[in-house]
Amino acid sequence: MRNHVRSMNYYGDKPYRLQPVNTANIKTDSYQRGLDRKKVNRIAANFDERIANEPKVSFRDGAFYVFDGQHTIAARKKLNGNLDLFILCKVYDDLSAEDEALLFSQQTGVSSKPTPGITLRARNIGNDKESLEFVKANLAVGISPSYSLVRGTCRLRCINTAKNEYLRIGSEKYKEAMSIIVEAWKGHPKALIGSVVVAMCSFVNTYHGEYDRSWLVRKLSYTDPYDIVIQARSLGDDGGLKSAIKHILDIYNYNNINPLPVNF
Repeated sequence: MRNHVRSMNYYGDKPYRLQPVNTANIKTDSYQRGLDRKKVNRIAANFDERIANEPKVSFRDGAFYVFDGQHTIAARKKLNGNLDLFILCKVYDDLSAEDEALLFSQQTGVSSKPTPGITLRARNIGNDKESLEFVKANLAVGISPSYSLVRGTCRLRCINTAKNEYLRIGSEKYKEAMSIIVEAWKGHPKALIGSVVVAMCSFVNTYHGEYDRSWLVRKLSYTDPYDIVIQARSLGDDGGLKSAIKHILDIYNYNNINPLPVNF
């Protein structure tokens, strides 16, 4: 008998069959995150067969690929003395690697939701147009999304925040704002914190076509980007954002014979 998965957001319902699969035959693909041994131990310590969810695997090119449940599989194997065993799985046919990557990126519920970086990487592998264009916009100004969320020069960790700004103000204004961050502060990790990204995108969106870019880059280069973070945190959500934008505006207007008005 064939069953159906409830509400798989990206592709609608996907048919599957319940089938015992030997763990020795289950593989992972590049969209998967690395195995977290602490998580495996935690699952194993609290494992209850009666309420466990069946891992979701795709049967593709003669092999089984897990796209949801790799930590459960590892925990089951640990409980079996690290020996392979048969596990009841939800087996999906006719999925491509891209389909699997997109389904993996949408995990919700009791399973650990992938981090923003892992989600973005999976959606790129799945050829999600919006995600690919977001990455392309960042690369165009010398910024690399940090899929592992590791800090570094020109490494973007606030992926969800930045992507929301990209969608809010559009690709060209987003690239303009991010290029200012790169040039003014050399892509320092403190300059790629979410508060700074939002404030800079908001400033560019508000004063697009009105400000002198070279002047702004030069004036910002003499400042500490973390001051913007402090301003953003000072008055809460909306008030903090306005304070952060005002901080950038004040930096721009200082000793400027053509100051900009407060337009927010």
